[in-house]
This record gives sequence, C-alpha cells and structure tokens, in this order.
Amino acid sequence: MKKITQLVVFIGAAMGVCSAQAGGYQLNDYSVTGLGRSYAGQGIVGDDYSAIAFNPAGMTLMKQSGVQQVFNFINLKADVDGLGDHAGKHKKMNFWQPVPAGFAQYNVNDRFSLGLGIYAPFGLKTQYKKDWYGSDAAVLSKLDIVDFNVSAAYKITDHLSLGASAILRYIYGRMTQTIPSVQHEVLGTIGGGDINFNVHGWTQTGTLGAMYEFNENSRIGLAWRLRSAQRAKGKFKVSGIQNERYAPMNNGIYDVHANPDLPESIALSGYHRYKDVGFSGTARWTHWTSSFPSFVVRSEGLPGGKKRTDYRYGNTWTLTAGADYYYTKEWTFRLGGGWDESPTHKPHRRTIRIPDNDRLWMSIGASYTKNNWQLDVGYAHMIAKTGKATEDVANQVKYKNMQSNILGVQVQYKF
Repeated sequence: MKKITQLVVFIGAAMGVCSAQAGGYQLNDYSVTGLGRSYAGQGIVGDDYSAIAFNPAGMTLMKQSGVQQVFNFINLKADVDGLGDHAGKHKKMNFWQPVPAGFAQYNVNDRFSLGLGIYAPFGLKTQYKKDWYGSDAAVLSKLDIVDFNVSAAYKITDHLSLGASAILRYIYGRMTQTIPSVQHEVLGTIGGGDINFNVHGWTQTGTLGAMYEFNENSRIGLAWRLRSAQRAKGKFKVSGIQNERYAPMNNGIYDVHANPDLPESIALSGYHRYKDVGFSGTARWTHWTSSFPSFVVRSEGLPGGKKRTDYRYGNTWTLTAGADYYYTKEWTFRLGGGWDESPTHKPHRRTIRIPDNDRLWMSIGASYTKNNWQLDVGYAHMIAKTGKATEDVANQVKYKNMQSNILGVQVQYKF
C-alpha cells in the first residue's frame, strides 16, 4: 500500500509541471540517461524508467519499482538572413524552453510491471521579436503535446518480453503574427494590428513494444508508436488594427477548427555489454507522408473560410549510437552521436514557423547512484544544415548557424 501511495503522489507532482512547453517537433527529451548517449538503445538499456514512453516491453529490465523526474532545457538559436523583399536584413533567434517529464513503475512480480508516464512526444516553439522584418508571417509558434500514458509489460519467457501503452494525448497550439501597415493616399502610413490563434483538443493513441534478450548482456527491441488524429478547436482573434483593408475584422473573435495528425513511427534498438562498456544503437523510421501533407485551419474569420499550408512532409530516418562506461558501481559515464533527418528538404516546403533541417547530434552524460537514489545529468549539441524557408512570396529567409543545446538533469528513486 505504501508503494501505491508513493506512485500516486509522484504522478500528481509530475502533472503539476506538465504545463511547461515543449520545444522542437518530434521529441525524445524524456530521459536524461538517454540524452547522454543521443537516445541510442531507446527503452532497452534498462537504466531508467523511460521505457514506459519509448518501448514498454523494456520495463521488465527494471527489477525494482520506482519513480523518475526529468528536467530538460532546450536552447534554439540561428542567424536569420532576409531574402527577396527583405534582402540585406538580419535577425537572430535565440531562446530557451523547459521540457519536463515524469514516470512511475510498479512491479507486481518478477514478470509483470505497470507504469505511468507524463511527457511530451512532440512539440514546437519558434519565437521572433515582434518588430522583426517577417512579423507579418510569424512571431510566435507553439505546439505543445502531452501524453498521459498507462503501460503494462509482461515477461513471457526468460528471453521474450511484450509491452503496450494506452495514451491519452493533449494538444495545444498557438500562433501569432502582425498585420502589416499600409500607405494611404491621404492619411499616410496606417499602422497594422495583431493576430492571435489558439486551439486545443484531446485524442487517444498507443504504443506496442517487444524485446528479445539473447542473454543478460545482449538484447534487441522493437517499438511501434501509433498514429494519432487530433481534433482541435479554439479561437482566432484580431486586434489593434488601424489598417483600412482589415478594419472590418478589428477586435473580432472567431471560432476555429484544426485537425492535425501526428505520425506513426517504428524504432529498432539494440544493446550489448562487453566487460565495463555497454554499446547501444537505434534506427527509427517516421511515417510523415500519411499524416502531415498539409495543415488546414477553418474559421469564418478567414478569407474563404479556411487557411491551408502545404507541408508535404517526407518520411524520415533517425540513426543514433552510444556507449556507457560503467566505471564503478556508483559512477557511469556515457557519450553518443546521431543523425536526424528532416521531413522537409525543399525551400518552398520549409516555413518560417517550422524551419527544420537535417541535423547531427553529439552528446555526453553521467550517472551517480547511492543507495536507492540515482542522479543523471546530460548534455547534447545539435548542428543543423543551412537552409532556406518560404512563408509566402514576400517572406523568404535563410537560416544559418542553426543549432540546439539540451541540458538535462534527472532524479530516480527505487523502492
């Protein structure tokens, strides 16, 4: 009974911090032990409780029940050079974003485990200053997606474990931009206004996982994260307009509807320990073409009743490799690297709101264990290719020196 009470208290605390926003779009940032090896070996290394999110079959590796609290902080920065109508103009993008997560696992016996998790599997944030030269295309873009996960795993034989997760998924999206000023024949320059768009909604999805252990030092795992169809609604608000063209919309608040789908993915992971070193790797395929060809917002406040943005995302691969050095019973050190493919490769498909591109990973991390406690820290640096983005004919930019830094700290307690 004491263990059940501890689980309930922990999950209540984790839910309290889940209002923090996520960064990026497809995220892995719910394990700091995984961060140190670039998330290689997702769910099957067996050194924290994040298998609940990555591959529920890997829960059987954790021999003790326990809880885990994750705090990751993501930094995104880039040089943004104007093209076309904005040629010669230059801005910088640089901001931090927290990404928390929490897990709890209860081992019913040595073969059957139950788990709870709260984490962000997808997310997006790009933020520019309101006075930047492309503000009429985008200022703030946020997509927060939080999974409330219930998982179960069973060790069928000494070699084979299966797991499944039922997920209740929440989505919140916000986009802001300005309405440009215009030059009036009599009145001169007439100032613009602001557009604020918000949607939110719930859906259900799940994850299926399997893990096969050749022996205690070698195993492989396969996880299938199912596609989800979001049904979101909210408000579209226009305010502060002094522009004659848009004046009839001033201070208008309109209902909006959007139905963004999130893709399925399949991840194959492997782990092998040789003496004091553990080697891990993951290959993940994400099926973007079936879920994100376009993004449509419907509202009576929009011209024609809707706005459609064509993304035409392509399917992607993510490849990572890592190593853990088990220095002592208390200390473990790790490093990793990887390549993350972007679903956009053509400038006219890449937008200012989602200026994604292929990127390389480099990461390091460490863990310290004492009694039932474990403290994990990690750091990753990602470098993205230079790329162009096109929001419309007037707003075209080039992103240079785009990079991300992730700092993570995590606490585990086993009982």
